[in-house]
Amino acid sequence: MKQLLTSEHTMVELAGSPRTCGRQYGDAMAERMEAFLHAEVTPDAQRLRYAARCWDVLRRWDPAVVQFIHGLAEGSGLSLVQVTLLLLHEEVEHLKHCTAIGATGAATRDGAPIIGQNWDWLSHLYPWSHLTRLKINGQPRALFYSYPGLWAGAGLNDYGLSFCWTSGGVWPKVKPKVGIPSYALIAGLLARRSCAEALTLLRRTRNAGAFIFMLADVKGALVVVEGVPHKIEIMPVHDIATRATYFESPRMCRLSRQDLTSKPVNPQFRGERIAAMARRDAGHIDAARVESYLRDERETSVRSVCCQPKDDFRWMTLDSFYMLPRLREFWIARGSPRRHAFRRYEV
Repeated sequence: MKQLLTSEHTMVELAGSPRTCGRQYGDAMAERMEAFLHAEVTPDAQRLRYAARCWDVLRRWDPAVVQFIHGLAEGSGLSLVQVTLLLLHEEVEHLKHCTAIGATGAATRDGAPIIGQNWDWLSHLYPWSHLTRLKINGQPRALFYSYPGLWAGAGLNDYGLSFCWTSGGVWPKVKPKVGIPSYALIAGLLARRSCAEALTLLRRTRNAGAFIFMLADVKGALVVVEGVPHKIEIMPVHDIATRATYFESPRMCRLSRQDLTSKPVNPQFRGERIAAMARRDAGHIDAARVESYLRDERETSVRSVCCQPKDDFRWMTLDSFYMLPRLREFWIARGSPRRHAFRRYEV
């Protein structure tokens, strides 16, 4: 086997009160946030009006997240509405991305939970990712996978609560509503200590967009949450969970009007592929096997779990990562996991 390249990510270290941490992040990422804002969610009048309405809801939501956002605006020089528009990236852009895997209990080699994913986006977004280590006074320490202004993209905290996700509500595209942006919601979830606490927050939140969340904790809980604007479906999992950007719960399929029966979509190949591999290894799933799932490449297209650009297809796996809640470990491979080794980080 060829020697894999070293995985390297910029690490942003933040410590202090929520507002102080937000200000530190905004100051460190000011130019990148400005560039990412205009490159990804260009702030036209219609989008800014939508973001302003979401901010009016968000500012009354989780106090620590709200204070972080205030600091983010102060440090970056962007307005609160512009920062909110950045946080609405999933709702505004709504890309059909990512493949996720989770296992726990009798499905894993040691009974301990494990979750992870390939983060698949358009190839021009490859340079933007980084990691953020957050130490907010009075909250669990956390390690996040991040993009400029989207400090909490996925990750885990020092209680072992772990989070990854894929998009949802894509066939057809579900229109967002006024509510809490997905990226703000993730930050709030990863300030909780367990799946149970995270679900309590989710139940009282009016989410703005559609998503498929996967959470695990140190007690072995594994939960998939599928959501459309203002509605969620919570599905506890006792062995294996896999997702690839399309809903699997009947209720979410009905609410989103998702219909994949007449014409298969490419993510179904990814979803069926990773589900088959996980079922084959039931009882023996461990970190090495999860790495092998995320490296899977039958062809250089979206039909593989590991996506690579080909011809006019410009999607790719930007990063791959998985989390071991009981060890509080985050493992990530920069770029394609077929070319880069997974590197371990602790919270």
